Amino acid sequence: VIADVNDEQIINDAVGGDGNLPGGMDPETLKTLMANPEVMNLLQNVQVQEVMKLMMTGGQEALEKAMTQDPEVRDIVKKLNSVLGPVIE
Repeated sequence: VIADVNDEQIINDAVGGDGNLPGGMDPETLKTLMANPEVMNLLQNVQVQEVMKLMMTGGQEALEKAMTQDPEVRDIVKKLNSVLGPVIE
């Protein structure tokens, strides 16, 4: 399943001069992720959003610290890695 026409336009509008999206992700990878219902479900989870914000603002070090202090954060990161890993590696 591929992203619908509106998603396609949004992705195309976000592509930079280097052909990639902000953060360096290529558009085809994003389309693959968006077509995965499990990924889309995870991204709608408030706890997952908080973990992603932590990673974006505090970096890997903050995420690792949170994972050692909060088993729920650790479980979320493991779940994200299991779903996203094959697509983004």
